[in-house]
Amino acid sequence: MVRILKLLVVIALAAVLVIGLTTTACCDGTTPNNPNGNTNGNEPNGNEPNGDEPNGNEPAEPDLTNGPGVIIDCDEYTGAEPVAGQAAPDFSFEDANGSTFSLSDFQGRMVMLNFWATWCGFCVMELPYLQQIYEEWPSDELLLLAVDVGESAETVATFLQDNGISLPVLLDMEGKVAVLYGVRGIPRTLFIDKDGFIRGIKVGAFSGVEEIESILEQLSALQGG
Repeated sequence: MVRILKLLVVIALAAVLVIGLTTTACCDGTTPNNPNGNTNGNEPNGNEPNGDEPNGNEPAEPDLTNGPGVIIDCDEYTGAEPVAGQAAPDFSFEDANGSTFSLSDFQGRMVMLNFWATWCGFCVMELPYLQQIYEEWPSDELLLLAVDVGESAETVATFLQDNGISLPVLLDMEGKVAVLYGVRGIPRTLFIDKDGFIRGIKVGAFSGVEEIESILEQLSALQGG
């Protein structure tokens, strides 16, 4: 009976894990340049694998330390906002060396996908928390991607340098990925599990590192991490 009760608790946690986390600490008016949801209608690179594959099927790590990466393609927009429990929409990006990767290349590790901009006060407030998570969590367990919406490479690079931020940043200059993920206000963070499914959506800024760690630890425990 005790074993059955424990199993039921785990199942219940998986169903409700960080779903619907909300706060008023967010910046509105951030709908990208593509408010009607028009997209390029192409899937990233067709069926071709992305990046180099020196170790079997594992892609090389993208170089996002020498400058922001750039979003180059994404799944077709369906008009539906992604929700917890469904597969994370895929997109591809080019790193500082010109190598191409897709989000789906990194299944096998958890992903934090944070949407932000330099002009957003709440985004800037939580960046040090994200930076600490990036520095403390092993890269083979967690991929953290901060997706800047609608700004130029020069603006973002200058901001990162001036503020000592070194976490991986992607430029969504046309707002296509933001539209794909239903981002209407920032900051907004999605937690994606090792199998590529969205397990939690945080609307607004985090209160501290502890809040992020709590969510990641729950997600890791549910997948036997």
